[in-house]
Amino acid sequence: MKKRIVVTMPMISLFLLLVSGFVFNNWRLGFSFLLLIPLSTILLSNQIGKRIYQNMPLITIILFFWLAFGLDLAHPGWVVFFLIPISDMIYRGHINARKLVSVIITIIYVIIGILYTRNFFPESLKVFGDSFWHPGWLIFLLIPIINNLFFPNKSSFIYFKKADWKNKFNTYMNSDYSDDHHDYYDQS
Repeated sequence: MKKRIVVTMPMISLFLLLVSGFVFNNWRLGFSFLLLIPLSTILLSNQIGKRIYQNMPLITIILFFWLAFGLDLAHPGWVVFFLIPISDMIYRGHINARKLVSVIITIIYVIIGILYTRNFFPESLKVFGDSFWHPGWLIFLLIPIINNLFFPNKSSFIYFKKADWKNKFNTYMNSDYSDDHHDYYDQS
């Protein structure tokens, strides 16, 4: 049955396209039904969990295009892109510090955006105008900054082991850093 649905999906998509266009006069929604063709191949395969995980970027793009062009919901529709890291965490079953930073920054962004839009903040704190969403996305630049400073990976340009960080921190904390022009980095 799954194979029959996958084989028939181009005709089903074409039917939905024509009905949406001619009957409801919504051609943008109709063209978004063409995205059901690759989506059906992914969802109706064996090992569905693995296939969804592997194709989550494509699935989110399909969902976003369907929401944006089909239903004219691009603004709240961008939230579907959060499915990519969520599916990774669910499929792999673990979260590390680098991913946790991404999750926390994203949660902060969404909460501040919602509260800012709902006029939770007093007017004196509304430095961004009526919406936090547009300039607020700059908060996502903190993810690589924090991850590279505190959780470097072995493929990064400069990599220190935990023991190196510990030794540098202890050296810095135990040194007599005064105004006698001793530079911390010259001590090593």
